[in-house]
Amino acid sequence: MAPINRLLAGLLLLSAWGAASQSLQLKRADKFTVVNAYGRSVTKLRGNVKLSSADGVFSCDSADWFRAENRFFAYSNVRFTGRSGTSVRAKNLEYLNGESYFSGGVTVRDGEQTLQTASLRYDTKAQRGIFSQRATVTTADGSLTCRRGDFSGGTYRFLGEVRWNGEKERMYSETVEYRTAQRSAYLPQGGSLATEGDSVVFGTGNVVLSGQRSIQLGGGVRGWGATRVFSSMEWSRWPDEDRSTWTGAAYLMDWEKDSTELWADRLRITKDSVSARGNAMVRMPSWSGRADRWLGRRPDSSYVLEGNPVIWSGSYQILAQTFHVSQLGPGDSLWAVNGVHLGTQADSTGRSDQMAAEQLRARIRNQKMEVMDLETNAQALFYPDARMASTMKSARIQLTFLPNGELDEVRFYPSPNGGAVNDAKPSFLPGYLDRWGERPASTEAMSGLK
Repeated sequence: MAPINRLLAGLLLLSAWGAASQSLQLKRADKFTVVNAYGRSVTKLRGNVKLSSADGVFSCDSADWFRAENRFFAYSNVRFTGRSGTSVRAKNLEYLNGESYFSGGVTVRDGEQTLQTASLRYDTKAQRGIFSQRATVTTADGSLTCRRGDFSGGTYRFLGEVRWNGEKERMYSETVEYRTAQRSAYLPQGGSLATEGDSVVFGTGNVVLSGQRSIQLGGGVRGWGATRVFSSMEWSRWPDEDRSTWTGAAYLMDWEKDSTELWADRLRITKDSVSARGNAMVRMPSWSGRADRWLGRRPDSSYVLEGNPVIWSGSYQILAQTFHVSQLGPGDSLWAVNGVHLGTQADSTGRSDQMAAEQLRARIRNQKMEVMDLETNAQALFYPDARMASTMKSARIQLTFLPNGELDEVRFYPSPNGGAVNDAKPSFLPGYLDRWGERPASTEAMSGLK
């Protein structure tokens, strides 16, 4: 058949090819020719070609249409626009019964997201695509590269050397599942993440990149930055709120300001606060402690230890119901209240020097104890030699220390009641517990990190 004009083509299409039963309908072409090749009828469409189906509209510069097979080949400036708004551009296309194979500079546009690859298999009805060559993806939140992948609806799965570069995060994984509507990514095989100065490796991860942005990592997490290292079973971060939590065998070492190490079942840090709960332990160059709860305010570097707390500093163990610690100023200030017990480590006979009172105030400078005051019902127990024990009571007992941390002087206000007796057996003041075995290891190695 010889080429005919566009008007005649439209009339013939309405009468011969416009039946509703056809899955493909020709909407436009500058010219067409029907020929027989190898026993098959093929319609050659040329110029501004447009074909439609129930799933969307195809357009191209030219096409070969095998109507009986519901198949066509499209060439040059190929484009498919789906009913949902997803569009695909390529140089060439092979279509058969809803299955499309795009090749040559393929670009998929889905909302604000663009995917570019060399070839794509696409089911127009199911809106499911598969690409087996390297791809680059650009979204409102950043860009991504991968070796291959697939997508269905608004869910994309990127596979093989997946690298994400966002405004504030960089990620690497072997698998990333991305949801366009939520602008969120799931990393089932884990990977690595760089965010806000921290580098993190993890077993699994979820990242929300819009709205209330969040990072939730699990399967064992390890991280490090310019001034800190950390580890836990899970780590969550809300960047816009400057809030982080570590859960399960949590550990944090931060030497930016106070050379602090923290262990707990759960750590939580915001711009204003620090909290450690469940078997909480803290270690600093000048003191260390344990408690069920460790609560702190970051602006004034003040902390509270509650729940069976204990603090060690130098050669002393301090027990009380509650501790308050402040690192504001040139040193650390310590307050202990209710059931205070102060003691040294027991010797081979089980004896140790001890003091007890209702409250204690202490000052630590240059990582050494400077002064301690025990007040209200204060009492002391000393062992001057192997056969003697000395007990004394007073309203207040003050201990002052030399610059090297050694005890310099003990004063009683007013003069104490009591004296020395012949007693070689160990005895203990109220509140005594031997918790020296719980003390964290030496903090000397941290002093150079601050």
